[in-house]
Amino acid sequence: MNEDILKNHGLHSEYDGSTPLIYSQPVRSFSKRVLHGEDEDVDLVPDTNMRIWYNNQFGNYSQHKHNVLEICIPIENEYKYIANGKSYVINPGDILFMPPGMLHEIECQNEGCRFIYLFAIDFIKDLYEFSFLTDFFSEPRVINEAAFTQVYGKIYSAFMSINDQYFMYTNMVLEMPIYAKLLEIFSLLASINPQFAPIRTEDDKTKSKYEKFRSLINHINSHYMEEITLEWAADFAGFSKYHFSRLFKDYTDVTFADYLMHRRMQAARILLSDTSSTVTEIAFQTGFNNLTSFTRSFRNATGMTPSEYRQTQQANKASRAALPSELPSQGSEASPEGSSDASSEISHSIPRRISDPDFPEAKALTHPESHPIPHSVFTTGSDFDFEDEY
Repeated sequence: MNEDILKNHGLHSEYDGSTPLIYSQPVRSFSKRVLHGEDEDVDLVPDTNMRIWYNNQFGNYSQHKHNVLEICIPIENEYKYIANGKSYVINPGDILFMPPGMLHEIECQNEGCRFIYLFAIDFIKDLYEFSFLTDFFSEPRVINEAAFTQVYGKIYSAFMSINDQYFMYTNMVLEMPIYAKLLEIFSLLASINPQFAPIRTEDDKTKSKYEKFRSLINHINSHYMEEITLEWAADFAGFSKYHFSRLFKDYTDVTFADYLMHRRMQAARILLSDTSSTVTEIAFQTGFNNLTSFTRSFRNATGMTPSEYRQTQQANKASRAALPSELPSQGSEASPEGSSDASSEISHSIPRRISDPDFPEAKALTHPESHPIPHSVFTTGSDFDFEDEY
């Protein structure tokens, strides 16, 4: 049990299983779980795109999926998610992100408490920076201080600020400040991408070389659909192609060809999911000059052909669209908030407040192994030899 985390939330170790008054649901309480096979109806707060609750039940939740992002932060005792045959045991303070549309189940055999967040994020996906989170949201992710040293404290604090805002009133949920914090969290996660990292150099010459490489990365990200050869990229950066190949690998931890292919595959997945363009059209839109090369590259990157990937995405969307739009207001299943609902005891005109926990200053960044392009890009330049070799 983490006593410090419990104290930060005004809780104590001998809790009685009821929902603390400060975490009573605004507007109305959660009704019940409704499953259609493996598809779960999401009981969001009426007229909003979210639901957050303080959960202190123990028991298992069978395999299910839904079209919203699920986030879980344990406060007392561990919580276990299972997805894609892999178990994710999260401890107090850990932050688990479960992507929309992913089948998962929950095992919880011990008493404890946790915050569970559900957010609709489809309208956020059109933002430019969200493209850098495509790989992050390809599978469940656990954010903790060990793996995300620099940004963890800021992300955790942002979630606690979201709690403050969500549980502030008993008769409304103000979405703008909450989604502003969620966007801040997404921005912090996207900042792990090397393109967002600051340039730290020891002299003007080294800085100039780093700026050329970052300018090249920007160009690749924006012009991946055009013909970009190793010779052209080397000339752009001002090196011979052999020296450029070595420096690019030092700079990004991947080869030039791998980086370009990663960006093209990222774009291809988005186009296959969100457009009606033919596979052949998408092949040319992502920089390939024939369908065979595109199909082979896409299968190597995803394990599926482009058509199989599109069919899978369309099937997921169709199953979500077929779900009923309204839920019954009453049900026999237990609420995730516990058996006590104290919201009626609070005046509708008085906001509730919860204190934000304190966090230490962020330490040096340790890049998570899950990201395809490691964070060694834009680290200090002292280890690299930028002498021109022609």
